[in-house]
Amino acid sequence: MSTVKEVVKEKYGQAALRVVSGTGNACCGASPSSCCSDSDPITSKLYDELQKSELPETAVLASLGCGNPTALAELRAGEVVLDLGSGGGIDVLLSAKRVSPGGKAYGLDMTDEMLSLARENQKKSGLTNVDFLKGEIESIPLPDNTVDVIISNCVINLSADKDKVLREAFRVLKPGGRFAVSDIVTRGQIPEQIRKNLLLWAGCVAGALDEKDYLSKLAGAGFERASIEPTRVYQREEARSFLAGKGVDLDSIGPEIDGAFYSGFIRASKPFAWTIRPAAPADLNEIQTLLGSSGLPADGLADQFPAAYAVAVAGGQVVGVAGVETHGASGLLRSVAVKPALRSAGLGAALVRERAEWARANGLDSAYLLTTSAAGYFPRFGFAPISREQAPEGIRGCVEFTSACPSSAVLMRLPLTEAAR
Repeated sequence: MSTVKEVVKEKYGQAALRVVSGTGNACCGASPSSCCSDSDPITSKLYDELQKSELPETAVLASLGCGNPTALAELRAGEVVLDLGSGGGIDVLLSAKRVSPGGKAYGLDMTDEMLSLARENQKKSGLTNVDFLKGEIESIPLPDNTVDVIISNCVINLSADKDKVLREAFRVLKPGGRFAVSDIVTRGQIPEQIRKNLLLWAGCVAGALDEKDYLSKLAGAGFERASIEPTRVYQREEARSFLAGKGVDLDSIGPEIDGAFYSGFIRASKPFAWTIRPAAPADLNEIQTLLGSSGLPADGLADQFPAAYAVAVAGGQVVGVAGVETHGASGLLRSVAVKPALRSAGLGAALVRERAEWARANGLDSAYLLTTSAAGYFPRFGFAPISREQAPEGIRGCVEFTSACPSSAVLMRLPLTEAAR
């Protein structure tokens, strides 16, 4: 394993020095046509011209990736991103732009020359929400539950201990965090002479995992909802271009490598366990932030806070909220919000049901809500549209009815007792 690591470290150190010295891009050596040309099947045309124009030229020249994870990872403002094997920093700098304002991007690399180049590129970019760390992807120098998204660009293949890399990635992700990496993946049996060639580790080929093994290892590390989306499938002649000169008998194995390698986008998520509890005064700031990021009004929130509200908590953070404010014998369901990364996990539904039960237990006969975009969502809980004239006086007088929600918002009602049906 140490031999593989030294080969990789030496190659990537030399790559950074070529960029700094101005003698070439990251992977072109004595023969510029050997890789990183416009026609190279792995590294070419991964970033559009707009993305490249926003970054220092040396960040673009130092790219050794096989994909563009920042284009597929669905990064959001305020998130914390970690790039495993960040090299010259292109994906870190692109991520830093996408998570602003309020977010941060970390880059992790083991090569001093690449880290020096990346920090220089950061200075040129003017970005301040970036931090480049020295370390190995098998031992990430960050605490547990630190980042929202892990990205990587054709680097995990370079590790001889991928199980450890994936366990570390799982450890530093927050509950509900996302694994979103580009990597070289194989399909079917790969010739042994490719697997044994150390030179190919530095080109992401010999260390590539079979697609089934990749998914199995992700599950073994604790991830869920793992998938692989092929982005570039390499046919025989394309494979020739990155196997040439590596001591491989191309003619004898040609049929075996046709379509056997592909660049893929690998997605997975870290499960999270939430608890729903009554809101506390100390939750107010987090709730207001969550509502703001969800485009929901906080007008009048403090009037019945915290008594009318419940929060979902995961990893020590408020990740969801819902309230049923009391107006006479009726309740108004409002402020139903969930952190974006968790919106497909059923948390919003759990909060709505919990607040409906709370309203029943507190003797309310009906719950109402106003919505501009979710009229198709709430009928699953028993809500049905009604006209505004049918709302009781207490509901018509609340701040959401009078000013916070537009007049186009749909009014819906949920009977909570048999008498109210």
